[in-house]
Amino acid sequence: MDASSGISRWDDLPFHQTVDFFGVAQTSDSHFNDGYYFAALSHGYHIFAGLRLHPNNNVMDGYAGVVSRGEQRNQRVSRALLPHRDELVVGPLRLEIIEPMRRQRVVLDSSDVGLRFDLIFKGVGRPFVETRHRQVRFGRVINDVLRYTQPCRAAGTVEIDGETILVTDWYGARDHSWGLRSTMGPYVPLGGLLSEQKSDERALRLWVPFAMQDHSGFFHLHEDEQGRVLDCEGRIDFDDGSANEILAVRHRLRYVAGTRRLEGGTFSIAVDSGAVLEYEFEVVCAPAHPQGFGYVRGWQDGGQPGVYRGEFASESDRFRVDDPTQALGPSHVRSDKRTGGTEYACALVAGSSKGMAHVEHMIYGTYRPYGFLETGGN
Repeated sequence: MDASSGISRWDDLPFHQTVDFFGVAQTSDSHFNDGYYFAALSHGYHIFAGLRLHPNNNVMDGYAGVVSRGEQRNQRVSRALLPHRDELVVGPLRLEIIEPMRRQRVVLDSSDVGLRFDLIFKGVGRPFVETRHRQVRFGRVINDVLRYTQPCRAAGTVEIDGETILVTDWYGARDHSWGLRSTMGPYVPLGGLLSEQKSDERALRLWVPFAMQDHSGFFHLHEDEQGRVLDCEGRIDFDDGSANEILAVRHRLRYVAGTRRLEGGTFSIAVDSGAVLEYEFEVVCAPAHPQGFGYVRGWQDGGQPGVYRGEFASESDRFRVDDPTQALGPSHVRSDKRTGGTEYACALVAGSSKGMAHVEHMIYGTYRPYGFLETGGN
């Protein structure tokens, strides 16, 4: 293919929406990106991986890792997107879309942290398309993101330090998002003369794909520092083909004493049939820390994902995640800049039905209903 012109194999498909090639973004914003997140969960194990394209920066990058035995291992990789823009491969990490919206294969052939895996993710419910999130600050669009999320089951093998673990019908989740994200691509400082007391009212975030023995679902919500709901949406899909839209979610969360690390809790989910479904969950693995993915300036150069790092770049690290009283994360990130763990593998119970959930939980600064009055790690 002629990389200089931007044409690729994708352009043989009759689905163009602009007068340009598939590989050319409609915007030249350096924060435009498109990519995936995957997680496979079991008691004591949290396997994660991601792969993302940043076409305006000539970058495809990704990450893969595991949380187990109180430790998080991370492998981060990056390459020049061109001329192989249509190959979802970055060094040892590759993604195969076997059947769109149904089955994907994620492979980590090798790593510097004693980890390899080969996993098939199979969707167990319909993808849920989240409401488009658009945020403007000082007259500039800094975030404009569309995402769909899907509960999954995972199967395959994982190898840790030479020990092979058979993954048989583990619970999992994936998402696919694209658009503008201020935390992806080169950092651009932004300021202005207008006073903005708080540009984002969100103080608590929950993002929860889950699967049970006879149904699956997803919801996400944000609340302000007083606990007022800013947004909430989701859906529950039952194995008989029926579905309920989620109208509201009430939560009662428990934390490790003196910390912001999630320990367990309950969700009361009101659906459009008039029913209220009750779920109880317990965290069954130390949380994954996204700075190990490279997020929040987690790369060793202090940069964000989506920054051009040459023809190919690879780096790895390992750090403990078993002490919730400490600000944990990569050693190259200053302790006062570490964001802590936010991705939790949880056992889930609803009556006699059992399953698991991926609970993404974040507290941004003050959140009064649980007594959090200042920024703290988790």
